[in-house]
Amino acid sequence: MLSIYGDLHIHIGAAAGQAVKITASRSLDLRTVLFQDAPRKGLDMVGIVDAGTLPVSFEIEQMILSGEIRELQQGGFLARNGVLLITACELESLEGVHWLIFLPYLKSLKEFQRFVRSRVNNMQLSTQRTRVNAREMVNLSLLLDGILCPAHAFTPHKGVYGFWVDRMAAVMKEDLKQIKVIELGLSADTDMADTITETRQFTFLSNSDAHSSANVGREYNLFRMRAKNFEEFRYCVENSQGRKITANFGMDPRLGKYHRSYCPSCATISTDEPPVLICGKCGSDKMIIGVYDRITSIKDRDQPAHPVGRPPYYYRVPLKQLPGVGPRMHEKLITYFGNEIYVIEKASEEDITRIAGEDIASMIMKMRNSRMEIVPGGGGHYGKVKKNSH
Repeated sequence: MLSIYGDLHIHIGAAAGQAVKITASRSLDLRTVLFQDAPRKGLDMVGIVDAGTLPVSFEIEQMILSGEIRELQQGGFLARNGVLLITACELESLEGVHWLIFLPYLKSLKEFQRFVRSRVNNMQLSTQRTRVNAREMVNLSLLLDGILCPAHAFTPHKGVYGFWVDRMAAVMKEDLKQIKVIELGLSADTDMADTITETRQFTFLSNSDAHSSANVGREYNLFRMRAKNFEEFRYCVENSQGRKITANFGMDPRLGKYHRSYCPSCATISTDEPPVLICGKCGSDKMIIGVYDRITSIKDRDQPAHPVGRPPYYYRVPLKQLPGVGPRMHEKLITYFGNEIYVIEKASEEDITRIAGEDIASMIMKMRNSRMEIVPGGGGHYGKVKKNSH
């Protein structure tokens, strides 16, 4: 079996000379992700969630013709440097929820485009509002032999639990059994999600939702697969054939920009006991409800109850966010060790000390083995690692 590191939610800023994801960096294109960002981060597999747009699918076809990537019989696309590309489409359903549909083949992307052409306003841009409801999303993914996944499920911005429903079963009915996987999002972790009994049936993904090269791989997963292809990825998500996700690596939820409730009226991130639905400082009820506060208000267990085989969740902080790791030190570490995941997961304390000094080495060891001290984020502002964390 292979151990594969994968980040399955990366946005493309531009393709074929056109903007694709407006909020993403224009320099974040398909070639950059596959041949620069993935190797630097240490990722073996990447999910591009704008592949259903016309510019990105065109670029995929061009890269197949040039031999830069090849389509695999079992689905997925293998780049010539060994990185597996999983294509996906992020859509917003009529309910205002964001969904990912992972698709195996180029022909699946074409069928997807034929289906949504009359249901979106712009085929060039990603994450379009689509005239399809949540249950129709299930049918669409089945029709395309895809994998449907609620994106950043707990965030107040378009997350299925974050702003739409307390329980998916209430609205999805029997269609819920077709959903095998949910994406936790940057402000939630396994312990938080598993205080809701309904989530026991889902595999969890922790992905970056990167809009720039710097954020590719800020969250990732470790997959146990027999080979690099879409079919094996499907087995992992379904937890079948001995394939599985063996670990989720994610930012401490307190670092997420929607972790705690935030009051736009007085610009306060709440530190009161959750759930905070009204501002304790100015009394406003126009709050951006934090992920922690939202889960606290809808959970049905005080303690998380993990199903058998739920993989561990390891708290990670991207190297660039560690106090003392400036751009030059970051570059030095990657140049010496080959990629960032190697530094974070495998490099010895002695080797890191030799390259980066004792402080940074002990901080990385602390991160590897426990949670760091953090000033929590909220309302669109990321949390921060405290300088004395090590």
